[in-house]
Amino acid sequence: MLYSQYLRLETIAGGVGCTDKQFIAACHTFLKNKFSREEREHRHAWIRDGLAYLNKSRNMYIKGRF
Repeated sequence: MLYSQYLRLETIAGGVGCTDKQFIAACHTFLKNKFSREEREHRHAWIRDGLAYLNKSRNMYIKGRF
């Protein structure tokens, strides 16, 4: 996942404080073929990349806050 894609998805989901479920729902709004069995592994890997970015952002937010 490109970082610019992640930023757009984070904005749609509600920012750094969004839950994983909200972020995944935002990811599904971007997908055209979200129920395709053939693309399932690629779709899940793409979402996992986004969740990794989200976790890094949360950690930076928490460390910077204190």
